[in-house]
Amino acid sequence: MNPKNTLMTYPPSPSPSKRWLQLKYWIPVVLYCSIIVYLSSQSYPSRHLPSFVFGLSDKLVHAVEYGLLGILLYRAFQHTSHTVRSVSLAIICAVGFGISDEIHQWFVPHRHADIWDVLADGAGALCFIIIWVCLSKMYRSFRQQQQD
Repeated sequence: MNPKNTLMTYPPSPSPSKRWLQLKYWIPVVLYCSIIVYLSSQSYPSRHLPSFVFGLSDKLVHAVEYGLLGILLYRAFQHTSHTVRSVSLAIICAVGFGISDEIHQWFVPHRHADIWDVLADGAGALCFIIIWVCLSKMYRSFRQQQQD
């Protein structure tokens, strides 16, 4: 095969505005995941969290934590990819991250992995994303009525 006759094509580089759009939605996801990993790496995370959090159920904390992650993931997929599966992708990624977080905790002294935490993570992501999508649709409908 003659290398001169072989042309390699690369996808075009994203425009600066598209790059900014990607950064605008994916940086919060990366930062939030970093916070989760940091807290999961602590043998005693109570030292790093406000005291009111420990009056709540562990599963409720997981649901809220991963619900917020789910919303961030949904927004990132919705605004940066050309797919109608943003809800599914966000839930799958949130649950996948929850599983990896529990595996990670297995190796942290004084911590343990719990399948119920993963279920709470998934339930939180699902509920928060559905609520976010419904509220977003209601808001868009309201804004449309205001413009008419």
